[in-house]
Amino acid sequence: MIALGKISIKDVMSTSVNFVKKEDKISDIISKMSVDGIHELPVVEKGIVVGIVTYDTLLKKKSFPLTSKAEVVMQSFPQLSEWDPLVKGIEYMINSVLKDLPVLRNGRLVGMVYRNDMLKILTKVEGLGKRAVSEIMTPKPEFVREEDDIRKALSIMRGLDEKNLPVVDKYRKIGGVIGMKDILRTLWKPKKKPSRGEIDTQSSPIRVSVGSIMNRPAITVKPKSSIENAIKILIGKDISTLFVVEDSKLLGVVTPKDILEQAMSMQPREGVYVQLTGLEIENPDIYDSIYSVIQKGMIRIAKISIPNIFNAHVATYHHEGLRSKYSVHARLTTKDGMFFAKTTDWDIFKAMNETLEVLERVIRKQRGIALTRRRRTKK
Repeated sequence: MIALGKISIKDVMSTSVNFVKKEDKISDIISKMSVDGIHELPVVEKGIVVGIVTYDTLLKKKSFPLTSKAEVVMQSFPQLSEWDPLVKGIEYMINSVLKDLPVLRNGRLVGMVYRNDMLKILTKVEGLGKRAVSEIMTPKPEFVREEDDIRKALSIMRGLDEKNLPVVDKYRKIGGVIGMKDILRTLWKPKKKPSRGEIDTQSSPIRVSVGSIMNRPAITVKPKSSIENAIKILIGKDISTLFVVEDSKLLGVVTPKDILEQAMSMQPREGVYVQLTGLEIENPDIYDSIYSVIQKGMIRIAKISIPNIFNAHVATYHHEGLRSKYSVHARLTTKDGMFFAKTTDWDIFKAMNETLEVLERVIRKQRGIALTRRRRTKK
């Protein structure tokens, strides 16, 4: 077993890398990603990395000319050195939502850190690989049924920022999985202008059921299965979502991000790592106020159990003629385990505060149960 703090980026990076140039066409980039099975491509100009093109960015573009060049869709990326600790790369990967990270030396590309290579080494990390997936899974995940329209599935995915959803029957037994790529391929419609296309989620009257395009079977593990085994399945099957089941009934979901977050939470750090996603607000004052609400909540929770990582995704529902409604899905990792909460409110501040209060109550309850067990053991 290896101590996480002793692993550096150099230990996991690959020196065999692909890249594109600013003038390369998007159509050629998509083809290259598809053939090579990669999600991110650094953009190099005169030997210097100037940006990165991601598959997710291309998927989320509703309309673009395929003759456009890489410089039109490239984005910034975190600066990572081969001598940086692995945990820094893990934090960058979680924060940037990139699956692969460029490694630079004086601005020049010297390698790439691929998520799968990062996951492989985590199977050897002390205190992680042998733990059960039930300890890190997200319980009670959202799902769809075979008879549901794929637009419903797409709406749920976008609201939760998820790429895959389980498909279950009336007994909540899992029968398959539907991915965003499957839906977007079905909804992709050509536009009148040549070399263009768009995602059509409104105009088409044709109803397409989830069952007609879902993938069977869904890849699953049991709650007592180890994280090490889960990693091997994720890599071996080349998937990004693993469903946790017992007697075919859906209990939870595990993703590479869950595993990376657990690894990061094992490292000592000052304060709480906070990740807030999905919020469609540009006013920085509102963000400051939300972080203030989160900070106050963390102070309360710290009196019960020391918090490590707080992850909150905000889904915004726009109602015609009414205010927007906000749904907050949160996960908090503390020294005593992982906790979840989900709340909805017309006021984003109330929704966030209520989420934190729910977490506080759940943690306090579990703490009380643990103390009662210890007293009984002593007797």
